[in-house]
Amino acid sequence: MDFELLPTITLRPRSFNALVAPSDLFIGALNRSLNLQRFRVLYVTGNYSGILTRLDRRFSELEIRRGFTAFQLMTILEEARHSLILVEHDPMLYEDAVEMTEYVSGALQQAAQEAAVLLFASGVDPYFEELVQNADRVWYFDEGPRAEARIVARTHPRTQESQTTLEAFT
Repeated sequence: MDFELLPTITLRPRSFNALVAPSDLFIGALNRSLNLQRFRVLYVTGNYSGILTRLDRRFSELEIRRGFTAFQLMTILEEARHSLILVEHDPMLYEDAVEMTEYVSGALQQAAQEAAVLLFASGVDPYFEELVQNADRVWYFDEGPRAEARIVARTHPRTQESQTTLEAFT
């Protein structure tokens, strides 16, 4: 079954996807998605998460795991048995181990053989660009959706006193 986060973002089972978007867009998509309530979801974060504290508490099958190193992240991905795996990108994991991005990218692709995998980042960095080399699909959003235009109706229409009526020809 496909996982629809937004009308423009649908995650297919057994696919490795990446999303670069403002955090508010991602948080709103997760909080609004009723489809996510029906599946086992694994949320993987690094040393720091700007997303977890803002998620609704109504996720019934949400498991949270934290990887403090690239090796721990790879182990978490190998052990995962979930329908959907959400990975919040943390560039600090790769600062001392730049060569690990290739292996983590492979682990993300391997995990995608069993589940839908989404790597999320609020901005692009060199580590993220290396990680998404094996991704099936990548979405980039500079900003969230804009508010819909509002139509303002006037409560008191102007009376047009200067208009004159032409007389009909007889």
